[in-house]
Amino acid sequence: MLKSQRISFDELSERLRVYEQTYGYSTIDFFRRYQAGQLGDDDELMMWAGLYHLYLTSLPIRQFMQTEPLAA
Repeated sequence: MLKSQRISFDELSERLRVYEQTYGYSTIDFFRRYQAGQLGDDDELMMWAGLYHLYLTSLPIRQFMQTEPLAA
């Protein structure tokens, strides 16, 4: 069973870069191929897809938090 972990946005971005270097294509290209069923369902590929999903869903929140002033 996987244990949940906290990960910073920078760590998340770095993990995606490592996958890109390992497999030789961009995360966007990977995800398109993965969703099209061209790459199978290897554990590592599922992790890459999961991390990319996390990246996509957290990016707007991170951008919002950087641009909005905090209410006093």
